[in-house]
Amino acid sequence: MKRTISLLVGLFLAVTSASAFAQMGGGPPALVTDPAQAFMAGVITVKGEGAAPADRPLSPAQKAILAKRAAKVVALRELAEILNGVAIYGETMVVDAAAQSDTIKATVQGVVKGAQVVYEVYDPAAEMAAVYVSVPMKGPGGLLGQLMPRILPTLPPPSAPVYTPAAPAAPAPPSAPNYDGLILDITKHRFKPALINRVLAENGDILYDPTKVAQEILIERGAGEYTNDVGKAKALLGERGAKNPLVVEAVGVVKGTDVKVSGGDAGVIFSANQKTNFLEGAKVVFVLR
Repeated sequence: MKRTISLLVGLFLAVTSASAFAQMGGGPPALVTDPAQAFMAGVITVKGEGAAPADRPLSPAQKAILAKRAAKVVALRELAEILNGVAIYGETMVVDAAAQSDTIKATVQGVVKGAQVVYEVYDPAAEMAAVYVSVPMKGPGGLLGQLMPRILPTLPPPSAPVYTPAAPAAPAPPSAPNYDGLILDITKHRFKPALINRVLAENGDILYDPTKVAQEILIERGAGEYTNDVGKAKALLGERGAKNPLVVEAVGVVKGTDVKVSGGDAGVIFSANQKTNFLEGAKVVFVLR
């Protein structure tokens, strides 16, 4: 009789979990555990697995609760490792900033603790649970919203001057297009998405510095959007109201996170931005391989 009741309770738990998960989309979410991929997906999602304790007698319900709790602990540990590996700029990672600042360290810990459980399941036969937790990259509650206000004041001043054209540009003809966004094709180079991805002219001068963007825009959009296709990049900018973006092919990458463009393209970007201020609005998309 007791065995029958236990089996029924286990079946009830499994059915209840399956019903709840069906409301969340019917299955586990895709894992996003690579920091670079997280910038494109807009979210970090990790999975943890845990077993019910076997050192004492427990009811089926207790086993499910404790297995899920153990799985969540594993997932949060995995999430912390991934967050520490997110690039801030160049070779500087979040873990480096946290080592230098207790405030940033506490902020990262807060992001981990605030991660949302987006899917969980318990297998009563194996007495194992799997828990998926997610953290959004953007928005006030996301990684950018939590870290940017604390990281920006700690950044060293730029080591290069702000870009200015070598000579005043000639007036554009009336038929010249008004570009309202920037797409950077970096598919030929090894590039790493970061909290701060800058654009440099070929001589090293700074053409686009996200730290100069209004903080609320930076929290909402980051240094820009990230994708692996120019067509998708145009669609992303279209959602931001940009209908005629300028597409530029990068000539190189500096320190892994700064994009370098040719001198001619730097002049075109500078002149176009003088008209529509798309850089100030972070209407930039980085196209990765």
